[in-house]
Amino acid sequence: MEEKYVEIKTRYLDSGDAKQIIEKGTIIGIVTTGKISKPAKKLLDEANIAWAENVSREDFIKSQTGE
Repeated sequence: MEEKYVEIKTRYLDSGDAKQIIEKGTIIGIVTTGKISKPAKKLLDEANIAWAENVSREDFIKSQTGE
């Protein structure tokens, strides 16, 4: 059994990207600094994959340094 994980992206995600993510079967969440299209959000929701968009790079850096 493969381990489940959250994937971090730094670009816009469309429905094609969402389908590839879903097909992997190991991703439980997506965090991106970009936007996620409405069709992609719908696909991710239907696959029970959590998502967050427009997360700033500064937030990633803060979480890594413990600030």
